[in-house]
Order: sequence, then C-alpha cells, then structure tokens
Amino acid sequence: MQRRLGGFFRLNPLFGGALAAVIVIAACGAGLAWGIAAALVIAAFAWWLTGWRGALFALLCGLAAEGSLWKREADRTAATRALTSQVRPTVAGRLLADARPTTGGWSAPVKLENGGAKVWWLGIGVPPVEDSRVESRGKFSDAEAPRNPGEFDQIQWFRQQGLSAMFSAEPGTITTDKWAEAAAWWRRKFREAVTVGLQEDSQEAQVIRAVVVGEYPRGEDELIAAYRDSGALHAFSVSGMHVALAGIIAWWLLGRLRVSRRVAVPLLIVLMFGYSWISGNSPPALRSAWMGAVFLSAFLFRREPRLLNSLGLVLLVTALWEGRLLFLPGVQLSYGVVAVIGLLGGPLCEWLGRFAKHDPYIPGVLLTDGQRKWYSFLRKGTDNIAVAAVAWLGSTPLTLWHFRMSTPVAVLAAIPMSLGIFALMVLAAFSTFLFPFSKSAAAWVNQLNGRVAYGCTSMAGTFASLPLGNTHFDRVPKPFLLVYDLEYGAGATCFASDSGSVLIDCGDRRTFHRTIASSLKNLEVSPDAVVLSHADGGHVGGGVELLQTAKIRQVVMPVEKARSSLYKVWQTEAPAAGVKLLAARDGMRLPFPAGAELEVVSAPDPAGKDGVADDRVAIYRLHWQGWRILLVNDAGEKTERRLLEAGTDLKADVLIAGHHRTDLSLSDDFIQAVAPRAIIASNSVFPVSELLDPDKVAWWRERGIAVFDQRESGGVTVRVESDGALVIEGFANHAERRFTR
Repeated sequence: MQRRLGGFFRLNPLFGGALAAVIVIAACGAGLAWGIAAALVIAAFAWWLTGWRGALFALLCGLAAEGSLWKREADRTAATRALTSQVRPTVAGRLLADARPTTGGWSAPVKLENGGAKVWWLGIGVPPVEDSRVESRGKFSDAEAPRNPGEFDQIQWFRQQGLSAMFSAEPGTITTDKWAEAAAWWRRKFREAVTVGLQEDSQEAQVIRAVVVGEYPRGEDELIAAYRDSGALHAFSVSGMHVALAGIIAWWLLGRLRVSRRVAVPLLIVLMFGYSWISGNSPPALRSAWMGAVFLSAFLFRREPRLLNSLGLVLLVTALWEGRLLFLPGVQLSYGVVAVIGLLGGPLCEWLGRFAKHDPYIPGVLLTDGQRKWYSFLRKGTDNIAVAAVAWLGSTPLTLWHFRMSTPVAVLAAIPMSLGIFALMVLAAFSTFLFPFSKSAAAWVNQLNGRVAYGCTSMAGTFASLPLGNTHFDRVPKPFLLVYDLEYGAGATCFASDSGSVLIDCGDRRTFHRTIASSLKNLEVSPDAVVLSHADGGHVGGGVELLQTAKIRQVVMPVEKARSSLYKVWQTEAPAAGVKLLAARDGMRLPFPAGAELEVVSAPDPAGKDGVADDRVAIYRLHWQGWRILLVNDAGEKTERRLLEAGTDLKADVLIAGHHRTDLSLSDDFIQAVAPRAIIASNSVFPVSELLDPDKVAWWRERGIAVFDQRESGGVTVRVESDGALVIEGFANHAERRFTR
C-alpha cells in the first residue's frame, strides 16, 4: 500500500498538495488549532509515503491555505465592524456581477472603493450591469441568522461569498463606462442569439438559456424537479461539462479546417475562457476553463498531460487564493466529481472494457470492418457507462450532505441526457454563428433546438419517474405543523405532509419572498391549498408570488368584502388561475392531509366590510391524531369576548396566537376557556403593538403552561410521534417540550 500510494503521489504531486490544502481548510471550520493539527498529521502521513520532500510540500500547502483563509476572514470581520458602525454614510463601489432584479429594485455584489470590502448592495431603480460604478447614501447591516427551518442562511452565505455587510442604498448615481456597456451588449446579444424565434417565457427557451447561458429558470418547479430527480440538474448551470462540450465542438471544427495542434490549442484556451466569461464566469466554469488550459498546455510543451495534476494545480491555486469557495456546494461537486473520475475512471473503464473485446483467440486482422466498428462502439459505450457510474459515485455523498437526496437513475440517464445536451449546445453554437448574418436563419435553427430541448425535458421526466430512480430525505420529518416567526407582525403557518400541504396565511410580500418561499423550497414542501384568517396585508400579502410559484387548488376565504387591495388579489387572480374559493362558515369542517381536519370555530360576518381587519378574524382549530390546536391569529379582546359570551367550545391542547394591532389579546378568561398545555405566541420587535407582554408570559408559566415566545424560539415546529406524543420544538433556541395524552 505504501509503495502504491507513494508512487501515485510522486506522479501527481500537485494533486497531493491540493488535497492537503482542502483537508486543512475543511478542518479550519472547527477552529484554527484544528487546521494546524490537520496540517501536521497530513505532513506526517506524506513523510511515510514519499519522504521529507513530500512532507514539506504538503505542510507548506496546508499552512499556506489556512493562513490565506484566516487572513481573509479576519479582514472580512474587521470590515464588518467598521462598516456597520457608520451612520448613513455615502459610499461608492463597482459591481462584480450583473445586478439581479428584486421587488422594487435590484441587488448585486459590490466592491467598495474605500478599503476594498465586498458588500451586498440593495439598490433602487433599473438594475445596472457588471463593472458599473454606483454611489449612494445608505445603511450598512450585518448578516442575520435564520429563524425558521429551511430559511436561507444569510450568515453562512456571506462567509462563503466573502461579503462583509449588506448595504441598503437610497437613490443614488450609477455610472457605466463604455467597456462595461460593451460587455453587457455582448452578453445580451448572446442570450438573444440562442433563443431568437422562440417565445421568451416558453419552457423550451428557458431550458436552452439554462443550459447554454446558465440562466436558472424561475418559477418552473416541475421543470426543475424533472432534471433534479433524473440527476441532470447540473445541466442548468454552466460548469465543467459545458466548457468541455464547447471545447469538443471547437476542436472538431478546427480539425475540419485542418488547423495545426500548435495553433488550435491556444485558440481552444481562448474560446473556453470566452465562453466562461460570456455565460457569467461561474466558479465551476472558471475551474473547468483553467483546468482545460493547464491540461492542453502540456501538448504545447510536449509533456504528457495528467488529469489529476491539472486538477490539483487549479484546486491548489483556488485554495491559496480564495479558500472560501471550497465551501460552496457547486464548487465541491465540480472538483469532487472530476477528482473521482480521475481516480476511479481509468480502472473501471479497463474492467468494463473486457466485455467490449473480441475473442482473444481470433486474430484482429481477421475481423471485418463491421466487426471492428461494432467492438469500437461497444468500447466507447463501456467507457461512457464507467464515467457515468464514477461521476454518480463521486457526487452522491455531496448531494446527500447538501441536498438530502440520491439519484441512482443518473447512471442510466447520463449518456442519453449528455447526448441531448450536446446536440442542444451544437445547435446553439450554430444559431449564434448565424445570428449576425441572418436572424431568420438563426430563428429556424433555434426552433429546431426547441424540439431538442423538449426532448431533453421529456427524457428527464421519464428517468425521474422510474421506480427507485431517486430518493429524497426530509430535513424535518413529515407530517409537521410549522409556525413561522416573521417580522412586523406578519403571520403564516404550514401544515405539511407527503400527501399534500396547506398554508394557513402566507405572510406579507417581503416575508414570503425572503423567508417563507426559501423555507418551503428547502423543506421540499409545495402547498396546494391555502386557508386565510383575515384580510390583513401581513397575512395575505404573499399571495401574488404564491399564486405564481405554487399550484394552489383551493383557498378558504374568511370574508367576502374587504378594503385591502392585497386581499382583493385573492378574489380576482385566484379564480383566474383556476383556484376554487371557499367561504369560511361557523362549524365548517375541512379535510386536511395526513388524516387531519380543520374546524372553523368562528367566522366573521362575511358581508361586513367596516372595521379593522384584526376585528374580522376567522378562528380555526386543527384536529390532528387526537390533539387539538387552536389558531386565533390576530384576534383581539372584542372577538374573544364575543366567543366567551356565546359559550363557544374553545378547548385546545396548543394555542397559536398573534397580536391585535389596537386591542388587547389573550385575556385571562380566554386562556382559562382554552386551557392550553402550550402557547406559541408571536413577539415582533416592531411595531410596538406586536410586542408580547412579559407579565402575561410569566402568568402563563406560573399556571404550568409551556410558552414558546417566538422572539426566543424563532419558528416553532409541531409534530405527532409514532407513539402519539405531541412534540413542540423551537428552531432558534432548540427548546423542546413533549406532551403525552
């Protein structure tokens, strides 16, 4: 073993150094001392394998990577403190990428001119392009920790991207020089060239843009699911495969033109970097371009190219220059798959190649041309199967870790999907060539390419639907009830199961986009029904985006008339989208997934429209495996008194409550009538009316009630275990209570 491993690392020293740097960077996640310890252990192992020179090289690579990472993180932390301590400063910087449109403005990474810190800029107006100069007065803020399961982890993302702060800008100035405008023009024309002749929002155009340009399709859950579950979602981001295919196309074309290798290699290198640039310079694309450049350069210097050494050089430079990139899932998959192909691809190709050889007792000279072509075809097939199997093997641990899924069907899908994507890229390259001369000819090619894209999507859907082709592992065991902790008094609760999911309110527009949408996506929950409690914008405002991104079948409406424009969206746009509207009525029982049932305890006057929204609240009670959960939403003392005077049965094991904006909530008499064992109460810092009274909390706890104050607990998950026990857990503080019947 020592001889074989030692010989391997002597042949691939750069791969060994890169491996040492990666291991040390991974260990640094647990602390600086762990990184130093890892570097020493690796050096000792390298000494045993290759001697003191290999040990010294491994130690230097590991310590240099750790030092670079520590220095960058220290600079970022210092910049965060300095920026967030300023009060409405005026700052200027340059965009590091094209800005993304957001609700009411745009966002982009910006490198500040004074100090060079990298920040996430939230701007107003038309999104500028990469390298534009922006200047504005505004406010810096630090990243915030997630407060709900599945919510976007801003702190981790800031660290991975090297961002020091977020800058919320006021209206300012944007200056774009001629070089930035020219670069933006070329990218726009490339995007137009590959889809001219197709409808802008058609599924075929979105697939072509995703594969060729790396433009991720938004709001196409079924399309994304088909490629994800077939193991082909990597096709939707320009990565090593795309750069390699572009290189193959160019190599074939240069070969037909009889260009010499000495001339073709530099042209290929320029083309790979050009394609990476025009498609957005994603880290995997840049990695592939650099790796291809190193690999091909060996031909110019008459050296034998080695895949792992080329990968090692690029990986080592990445670790030393910007080690934070190695924490990105896409970068890990990109490097990891290539590394496993380099390690195991050759042996597996040789093993499978035995089944593609002719009988050894028959001399090769006796084979006919047809037999030679057949065996050559078989050998190429076994090689492709081997690479597909090794690529799946290399990606599976990472997809399980990051995405909690496995797609063994990818081994079967890899070859036909790769051929389809290759055909799509060939036609896209042809239409790009024709576009400057004849838009109509380019449109005809793109229409043909649209059929190829349709075929790729159909193939992906077929492979994704095969039995045992993919497996998903829930981040939170289903079924569960999730009470979101949202800002500014917004409210939303999700009941999720494998057989269907329901949203009870959907927050406001901001919290839905920022918190609820990302949480639902990461928890793999797609609601098909909505129950609204009242017409307050903080509870119904997310409807616009929800109706666009989810396939909602029916909505329970608490009132017929309301002054809220956001509530009227549900009344007009939902039916137009084929959504069935149900009016809430006292005593109504609505079947829920997983055998649960929602009872309408009290519905407001459906015809009334005067008064504040919090006085016209529907009260719901969820019956779930013998447990009763009462949702009073933002009802105030006026509603509570009406229910008490009517003698309404309010008994429940768990009480979920918001806050009335202008009235008291959760009176002592009301709590006694409900007799809950646990209370989940929202407690937003702003506005003041959303604050939870600490005296009330103390009184509840004195009565033996478990209180989940959402300022402390964040989002709260409720689930029923197999033994029938009810478990309530806070996300932010990990507080947990277990109740038996």
